Amino acid sequence: MAYSNTPQPLGAVLRELIDKAGYREKIDAVRAVEAWAALAGPQINGVTEKAWVKDGTLFVKVRSAPWRHQLHLQRRPWCDRLNAELGSEVIREIVFR
Repeated sequence: MAYSNTPQPLGAVLRELIDKAGYREKIDAVRAVEAWAALAGPQINGVTEKAWVKDGTLFVKVRSAPWRHQLHLQRRPWCDRLNAELGSEVIREIVFR
């Protein structure tokens, strides 16, 4: 980021700082887990133990084998909905465990 006397939108400055500091991936991971919880709703959250992101994959630990199977069959639409919510392709795959 070069110094300039021209006013810049705060959001643009913050995005540039986050990218230069190398925090983008970590912030996107947190956003993805939060978005998953919001999209999944109370019924799926009720059978979810935890969720985390590693290398563009969202891992969701599910307590119930039938729920795990059902969610696995729908993983592509879930991935598409999640990325639409995030506004970019943050998650390439979802794995239900």
